[in-house]
Amino acid sequence: MRTVRAFLLLMLLSSFGYANAASDWPLWDDFHARFVEANGRVVDVTFGGKTTSEGQSYGLFFALVANQRSEFDTILKWTSDNLAEGKLGSRLPAWLWNKKQDGSWGVIDRNSASDSDLWIAYTLLEAERLWHEPRYGVIGRKLLRTIERKETLYAYRAGWLFMPAPFGFKLANKRYRIITSYMPGFMFQYLAEVDPDGPWQPIWTNFMRMGPRIFSAGVAPNHFVVTADDIVLPDTEATPSGSYDSIRVYLWAGMSGKRGKEMVKLFPRFAKLIRQYGAPPEKVDPVTGEAIKHDYSPIGFSAAVLPYLHMIGEKASLQKQVDRLNSVQNKSPDYYDQSLILFGRGWLDGYYRFDERGRLHTKWTN
Repeated sequence: MRTVRAFLLLMLLSSFGYANAASDWPLWDDFHARFVEANGRVVDVTFGGKTTSEGQSYGLFFALVANQRSEFDTILKWTSDNLAEGKLGSRLPAWLWNKKQDGSWGVIDRNSASDSDLWIAYTLLEAERLWHEPRYGVIGRKLLRTIERKETLYAYRAGWLFMPAPFGFKLANKRYRIITSYMPGFMFQYLAEVDPDGPWQPIWTNFMRMGPRIFSAGVAPNHFVVTADDIVLPDTEATPSGSYDSIRVYLWAGMSGKRGKEMVKLFPRFAKLIRQYGAPPEKVDPVTGEAIKHDYSPIGFSAAVLPYLHMIGEKASLQKQVDRLNSVQNKSPDYYDQSLILFGRGWLDGYYRFDERGRLHTKWTN
């Protein structure tokens, strides 16, 4: 009788979101246990327990892939309540939430991060489709309009640009700093179809038009500068580097089907560096295409390049990265490493895919 009562109590608590059943995705269950609090906050334990809109957006996406709707709702509510003053959609989420000087916790920087904003909008629209829940789509479409209004820009001869944030990336003399990893090809394909009146197709077409100049050394920079006269330059206000931001360029391209194939042709040098050093170098010089620091490679980098190596048929390099992940993947305490592992390994292991229209397909939907 006690066993039956305990079971019924567990079911009751689960129905109200007080208990989360394990998914069929062990890596997500491990990530959730280590980095997601019961209230839906995704915690970067490596950097003082901060929370970013990036972490919240990734948490939403992984919860959708794992078919954990209760957890999805919890993460969504925390994101709206704490990063968007309860008005997610009409407001962009603040990118940084952390401990303040007075000891309280809250928003540290109200500026938003456009890649996270776009991931949230995309995930909400796909949650509406896959879970048949219109309220997600209402928020997602409202957020998409706000992103378009505040984070896209027509820059004269340079064309349509996707700005990294509403503030801080418009430089003097009509120059604009662009972050390369903020534009997943599959997502812009999707948005161009679901929102044909938006700037998504022109932004992507323009990005690819500039591609040979952005990736001139065969590797991806973290960011670049483009002028209103359509001149693409290395970011001279920072040391040119391809590292923790740009590693996602290879990840998104490898998962983006035909759009990805078009893109990976622009950075063949990176595959050679992986072969040369046995793992993706931590930092590369996007001007020369040479490794700046290769004696250490974050474990998440090996996961991030799995779809890329799979797409270009680098079987030996692919297997090396899989072997490396199998040996150490759960030892890293770093939230970002583990996020990249969920993306790269989750894709390779078939937990999710994007079709040619950019729509999400998962194990549970298939």
